[in-house]
Amino acid sequence: MNTSKASPDNLTHTQRMLAAQPLCIFCGGTARATTREHMPSRVLFDGKHRPRGLEFPSCQACQDSTRKAETVFAVLSRFYPDPTTSTQRAEFSKLMRAAERHNPGFHAEIDTDQVGHLHRIGNDAHVLPSWNFLNVGGPICTGSVSAFAVKLGLALHYEITHRIAPKGGVVVVARFSNVDAFTGDMPDALALFGEGQTLEMGKFRVAEQFEYSSVYAADTMSMSAHYATFRMSMALLMLVCHSEADIPEGVHGDRFYV
Repeated sequence: MNTSKASPDNLTHTQRMLAAQPLCIFCGGTARATTREHMPSRVLFDGKHRPRGLEFPSCQACQDSTRKAETVFAVLSRFYPDPTTSTQRAEFSKLMRAAERHNPGFHAEIDTDQVGHLHRIGNDAHVLPSWNFLNVGGPICTGSVSAFAVKLGLALHYEITHRIAPKGGVVVVARFSNVDAFTGDMPDALALFGEGQTLEMGKFRVAEQFEYSSVYAADTMSMSAHYATFRMSMALLMLVCHSEADIPEGVHGDRFYV
């Protein structure tokens, strides 16, 4: 009887990942990881073409928990700049249908009063390249963006610190739109985090679709901050702390607990 174990060279990429970290990084390390999660997921990239990297051990429940949210986020991340090719337009329409199917009422929620937004923006409206506003403050959009941001924050925290944010940990999330970018209300990411990174394989880079920067507390590894942009449509600022006591004073944003 052959009782020899499979050599590392015969293991799949997922098997090697789960051997190195057998616990799910998204639920505080309380469940055993059984699969590999891509963050951000493939649906956020044109044609689902995504370079390797930013892949994490996950339990099935955590992997499945954001599928509906990711479809909404994939739509929101594509609203600016508008799709230019027939392939991109077809993909956008398919995503819109999927987002509505999985999140009934999504189409109606994002419809908004264009004139009302212009009045709110005031004199800054002249710097905007177009006046096609969306309502992203409704419950479907807010819930979807939050769920996606929390998961991305936990993933990037593990990527930079190699530590799982434990149960009781907190993710603080702030969201920014392309309107914030044009009116100067977007954070100065270069000053705060330095040069951005993206996924790449050889000459294949996706910086125009996704870029991120991270910093962390090197002394304790219990706190990290991340800034991610998605095309020119949206940006997320995520602070991940192992406990509420680690959150610095003056930090603003929605708090979500692991």
